[in-house]
Amino acid sequence: MTLRVVLVDDEKPARDRLRRLLRDHPETEVVGEAADVPGAVEAIDALAPDLIFLDVRMPGGDGFEVLSRIRLRPAVVFTTAFDQYAVRAFEVNSVDYLLKPFDRERFAAALERARAALAQGTASTPDQVLRLLEAIRSEISGAGTAKGPAAPPFRLPAKRGAKIILLDPDEVLWFEAEDTIVHARTAGGRYLVERPLADLEQMLGTGFFRSHRSILLNLAHVAEIVPGDGGTYRVVLRDEAHSAVPLSRRQAQKLREILSW
Repeated sequence: MTLRVVLVDDEKPARDRLRRLLRDHPETEVVGEAADVPGAVEAIDALAPDLIFLDVRMPGGDGFEVLSRIRLRPAVVFTTAFDQYAVRAFEVNSVDYLLKPFDRERFAAALERARAALAQGTASTPDQVLRLLEAIRSEISGAGTAKGPAAPPFRLPAKRGAKIILLDPDEVLWFEAEDTIVHARTAGGRYLVERPLADLEQMLGTGFFRSHRSILLNLAHVAEIVPGDGGTYRVVLRDEAHSAVPLSRRQAQKLREILSW
């Protein structure tokens, strides 16, 4: 059975990331998305999804208000950075609770739990709620391991208008420098980063490559390398726009050694 999914989050980069994660699961179909409470209620009632990924905090209310206003009762996976909402989330029959930031494995587990709940027509019991919450907290904090608590996942502060956004480096397609100003490019837009490219290159390590003096490229998003003039190239990325960035002749030789092309 194909799961029809609606994504609800006020941050477009967060919705885009959920879409990317769902691409690994061909048995799902994203049928709609919303960025606020009214839009979420309208989309869910109109589209009748099997499953919604629902942010807790958003403009015009919260995820619990969405559930109180919709006519239907799809399976719900809450996504939020605030774990104090967890017990209340399960009181409204959420089948899982993703505490941001979460990885692909944790996402896949939540999706499987939702699929099982839909197939069986079951809801979470209080004991299941508590066990799952403790598991989530353990994943995030590293509690109970011999190494002690894990360091929090690295996030890069950036600005978009008046907002300060904490970017997941994995979602950055590339960084670009214009004189002394550096921006991060993601599938969701362009963000001001108050760090020089050289600092970012050292900080982010081998997953990022200086394709040009003004470009620091995330190698995980490379789709194609297209020859240009005079030994230069263009690197085409995997985003929906098929964005391209320059690759200089000097850096092309270094990239050959990394990617073996």
